[in-house]
Amino acid sequence: MLGFQYALWAYTEVHLGFRTFLCAMTLAQRFTTEYVDFEDRIRVSHQLDSGEVVVTWLTRRLTDRLVAHLTTWLEKETEQIPRADVVQSFAQEAAALKLAQAAATQPQAAVQPPPLPVAWLVREIDINTETAAVGLQLRGESPNEKRQLGLSRLQLRQWLIILRSQYLLAQWPLSAWPEWLQPNEASTVTAQVSGPALH
Repeated sequence: MLGFQYALWAYTEVHLGFRTFLCAMTLAQRFTTEYVDFEDRIRVSHQLDSGEVVVTWLTRRLTDRLVAHLTTWLEKETEQIPRADVVQSFAQEAAALKLAQAAATQPQAAVQPPPLPVAWLVREIDINTETAAVGLQLRGESPNEKRQLGLSRLQLRQWLIILRSQYLLAQWPLSAWPEWLQPNEASTVTAQVSGPALH
């Protein structure tokens, strides 16, 4: 399980995903990402500043689309560089190393949902990018089902490592994942990140 801790981010760019949005986002303080077998979905448990935990569920189909958008965005920084896939692989290895170091030196417990949490299925995801950060707005069926996440490039690479580890656990197809995100990187960490320090 993986989680992140954030400050407040403001985004003013257009989306890379399914809808355009412009907002200042109040982000989850920490979140944990894990595959749940009996649901066959990925659960993201968001801990808010108030201490409340909200659960959102991601299907494989939607997560495949999300991964494709996020990895394409990362690839743009190396698209003019020879052997860009090698450069991306090195960047992922560095992110994995920092993630493992933080997990070893600053371990923190995963965000645990309560027995009856506020929970909903993510129907769509707005993706908003800046030069050094990406914002995700998760949307459910009703207008009040919204949750925002913000990730630096490093945090995004680390979250992708975590997401892929959960794909491997679920035995989901990896067709949405680029070759430079190697399976051995995805399997080195299980699931908790907080940040600037990751766990």
